Amino acid sequence: MTRHVLDHAQLWIGDGTALDGHVVVSGDTIESVAPGRYRGDLPVTDMKGLALSPGMIDLMVLGGFDRSILRDDPLDIAREYLRLGVTSCQFCSGTLPWASMVKVAGNVTRGMQYTGDDAAAMLGYYLEGPFQHPDLTGASLRENALPPTAENVNRVLAELGGPLTMINVSPGTDGDAEAVAMLRRAGKVVSMAHSNAPAERVLRCLDAGTSVLGHVFDNNSGLLGDSGVQQPTIEHVAFTDDRVKAIHLICDGSHVHPVLVRMVLRCRGVETVCLVTDCVPRAGRPDGPYTWDDGRPFYKKGGVGRTDKHHLTGSALLLPDHLRNFVKFTGLAPHKAIRTVTLNPAASIGLDHKIGLLAPGRAADLAAWDPGLRVRRVWRRGKEVRDISDYAEISLDAA
Repeated sequence: MTRHVLDHAQLWIGDGTALDGHVVVSGDTIESVAPGRYRGDLPVTDMKGLALSPGMIDLMVLGGFDRSILRDDPLDIAREYLRLGVTSCQFCSGTLPWASMVKVAGNVTRGMQYTGDDAAAMLGYYLEGPFQHPDLTGASLRENALPPTAENVNRVLAELGGPLTMINVSPGTDGDAEAVAMLRRAGKVVSMAHSNAPAERVLRCLDAGTSVLGHVFDNNSGLLGDSGVQQPTIEHVAFTDDRVKAIHLICDGSHVHPVLVRMVLRCRGVETVCLVTDCVPRAGRPDGPYTWDDGRPFYKKGGVGRTDKHHLTGSALLLPDHLRNFVKFTGLAPHKAIRTVTLNPAASIGLDHKIGLLAPGRAADLAAWDPGLRVRRVWRRGKEVRDISDYAEISLDAA
């Protein structure tokens, strides 16, 4: 087993702490993390003061690089994403027809079985559909939404459950809390989004085991009470209930206003924020048209997907750009913000003992950053990725 050292780096540990030091890598695993320069006899790579962090993790990938997780091999997306320092990803779909969800599950399963080090690790399948409220499906088609009945939950688990890591159940749909409980018993992480449910229904879902707020402020309209007063939305519940362990935030500047980004940070702290992309097939490519999995035409402009009426249909920025925006919008130091794309997403799906942290025993999936928050070097399973990408749409002035 080969051992080598990444020395003379500013280490962004992933938990919000930082130190000047070095990392010893043994095979595909981090052996040790220590302050100061390395003084031993192992082969050394001089990082020349670059920041070194865990590789990034994107929990909401619908496509990218002119590829779709339904029509194309997700491994091709994972290979492109690795070049940007995203070393793990979870693929996601909305309210697709059943046969399409089965196909995506098969595509993701094959990707999860891949053992090469030339692609980001495929963590699993996030099923944002079919259990969305039919009136709040956003860019997805309402006719593909299904009620979360016991029969439908059992079918999901039987036919899609193998790669399934996370699934949305919209509070306010018939059978919501019962479905959450069934899915939790099956070991699945349950999120909540696409909902206008009253707080009492949201709290029932939290009682049943919901732990993630999906894409905050997107398709969660809330209700007016009998007096005409705005009632709490699922965001308000999530901001005040510690049972919500992770808050997914699309930080492209269009889905969530920068003021609201800062409010999320103020309400629950950086420890709960998971930046996700919700990225469409055109992400990673210049502005222009693309076709969605159901055949509808859209276009990318200004970092987001849009309809011909300019309505949002998903984000078109990739995860490094979301992180740069988050730092810009909040003023948070990068070594603290990095946990939103490393430790937090890993912990939210129970993988923080494997990825997301510079610590002994964790995967040697790493990214090196310059002062402008651009990825300059990438390692996957301890091996350096030679052909990295400089693609970025968001700039961050060097400090």
